Amino acid sequence: MRTIEPPFDIESNSGLIHVSEHSIGGERVFHLEFADMRKPLNILVAEKRPSGEKFWTSTPEGRQEEAEHFGRLIAAYIRSKRKKND
Repeated sequence: MRTIEPPFDIESNSGLIHVSEHSIGGERVFHLEFADMRKPLNILVAEKRPSGEKFWTSTPEGRQEEAEHFGRLIAAYIRSKRKKND
């Protein structure tokens, strides 16, 4: 498993979001805290079976649209950070 990202902030139309990454049972879980009054969100990358297609999902389930949106922002942040360090 790769190194866990230190906490970071991302911006969205809804404002600033504080993100922290955790490892739970070997899974990478991202905990999002919003600047507005929205409840925090936990998201992770899951895999569809049998296709192996990966997608972002919320845990517990129920906030799928947010998981997909913020998951893409997190992935873009991590990719851009890696490119800067290469």
